[in-house]
Amino acid sequence: MPAPGASRVLFVEQFYYPEGWGGAELPLDLTVHLQRTGFDVEVICGTDQYTPLAGEPPPDPRAAGVRIRRIPRLLSGNIHRAKLLRQLWFYVALAPLLVFRRPPAVFVTQTNPPLAVVLVAAAAWVWRRPLVIIAMDIYPEVLTAHGMVESHSMSARLLAQIFTWAYRRATRIVALGPVMRERLELKGVDAGRIVEIPNWATGTLGLVRGDQNGLLTQWQLQGRFVLLYSGNLGLAHEFDTLLEALAAVVPVHPRVRLVVIGRGSRLAAVRERVSRLGLDAAVLFSDLLPAERLPESFGIAQMAVVTLQPGFAGLVVPSKLQGYMARGLPTLYIGPDSDVDRFIRDSRGGVGFRNGDVTGVAAAIAQLAEDAGRLEQLGHDAREYYDRKFARAHGLARYATVIRSLLGTVRLP
Repeated sequence: MPAPGASRVLFVEQFYYPEGWGGAELPLDLTVHLQRTGFDVEVICGTDQYTPLAGEPPPDPRAAGVRIRRIPRLLSGNIHRAKLLRQLWFYVALAPLLVFRRPPAVFVTQTNPPLAVVLVAAAAWVWRRPLVIIAMDIYPEVLTAHGMVESHSMSARLLAQIFTWAYRRATRIVALGPVMRERLELKGVDAGRIVEIPNWATGTLGLVRGDQNGLLTQWQLQGRFVLLYSGNLGLAHEFDTLLEALAAVVPVHPRVRLVVIGRGSRLAAVRERVSRLGLDAAVLFSDLLPAERLPESFGIAQMAVVTLQPGFAGLVVPSKLQGYMARGLPTLYIGPDSDVDRFIRDSRGGVGFRNGDVTGVAAAIAQLAEDAGRLEQLGHDAREYYDRKFARAHGLARYATVIRSLLGTVRLP
């Protein structure tokens, strides 16, 4: 039997239960699983919600034994206002909680907010404890790709040194796919310390089709060929290729529709582009729906969409792909050679095109809108691949194995 405290895991993530953002369900799943499989888990998180919770919250992780330490809210109101100030407060409040404490057996952190990775790495170094970084994004490259930091500026070089120090001192880094693994190796991370564990689908699984799906009637989508984009519309996502292809297809195939369910920094720009292209009647926008309604929102679609800007390959891996595949929806991908592109090719669960290939995307939409048999096969292959490679149980088991292997070890300088 391990000594008291030998299985203590400290998990750091800004957004945690209760939270309406789908990305927060991943750490919730992980921490509850670790607690139930013999670990003693504590979570340090913020108080603000990234997305206000709609509907009933999932089961409280504290009922499973997970302990939650919340950093008090600095400002009220919209979480997306004064974002940098809120993050700075999180860092200031987090530092003493990492240092002035009994150290855990293993530190685990996600890359949100970004500099938390550096603070947790420093704490793991001070306490000589193993560190696991879950690389939901790779920094500072994501910041330079977004244009938030000039790539050759002094601040970019300083951030590169700080983050590289943290990444290289992690005992294990979880990459979400093979292209992300390659990007981490380019940062000088030892390949033997990188473990690939893709994300899994969140929310209620399954699909509600036909007359039982109230959204079909509410949004007047009966008899339409529906493309679905569900999730964040952020700076990493590219929409011009999709919308221009849609503008070419709709006059010839008037039953084609695009439904966009989500929010993000690019939402206003996408709405404006839709209007300029004369697509207002063909594109429907909706805010995020409660997680329990995902079977309905996914059930309106014949095909789903993932997009990525050229500069983001390997830096982010949109987990909406797993959400689509888990429900047997084929995927239309538009973007560079990336983890998503490789997953779709390996699974044969969709079709992929490069940014700017308007002709190819338009032709694919037109063809698939008239080929129910091929859509069914693509969806079947997507679901089979998800069950084999991405299923929640597989990912959780791999995380538990990685963290268990580090118990009792000492972090080297």
